[in-house]
Amino acid sequence: MMLIDVIGSADTFEKQMVGALVAADFRTADVFTKYGIDYCCGGQKTIGQACIEQAIHLETIREEVTKAVESGKLSEQYNHWALDFLSDYIVNQHHHYAKNITPRLSAMVKTVIEVHGEEHSELHTVGAIWQAISGELVAHMQKEELILFPYIRQLVHSTEEGISIQPPAFGSAAELIYLMEEEHQATGDQLAALAELSNGFTPPADACNTYQMLYTYLADFQAMTRMHVHLENNILFPKVIALENQ
Repeated sequence: MMLIDVIGSADTFEKQMVGALVAADFRTADVFTKYGIDYCCGGQKTIGQACIEQAIHLETIREEVTKAVESGKLSEQYNHWALDFLSDYIVNQHHHYAKNITPRLSAMVKTVIEVHGEEHSELHTVGAIWQAISGELVAHMQKEELILFPYIRQLVHSTEEGISIQPPAFGSAAELIYLMEEEHQATGDQLAALAELSNGFTPPADACNTYQMLYTYLADFQAMTRMHVHLENNILFPKVIALENQ
């Protein structure tokens, strides 16, 4: 069924999974973000269920999704990329970004707490949450780069060449992916807590330049992380599990 057919029928649209729709056309992601619907970690909910939880009329979402799809703007076809190519893209685009921005954000968090922590006590909680995110993220990316992604390349190569490979030492891709998705959910929850503490990453009136930059960068980090998780949870991981099961 074509995407436009899914959107055109209210009954079909209501039953569509949020993550699957965004995987089909990433231009729809902005609509779900606008209305606070999680399309990455929460991508396995139907659009109807998400609308009920957020108290949004289904028709409102359907109209805006239709406009996004018919906008004429270009959208990357991530859902059609080869799995090894998509894995490399995630490393080159998202891992590289995270590795570069994490130490900068950590230094900024420390400075802002030192200068503004007394007047804005919530910054101490922001610092603790950020420390947890940054620490867990390093280990998460290492597991992907050193264990999961090399195995994905083996799977793709074995399929192309028509050869069999030995089961991995970690059991299966499905087992490792289950753990990865749990880590994604934990990071998503932590970022949501940061957004709530910071009033949607809105700096207070007395914020210095560093304070303002910190919240701008944290908002960017949240957006990039959502994209990162979407590419894995809704596109890469399901296809890898299906390929392994072959």
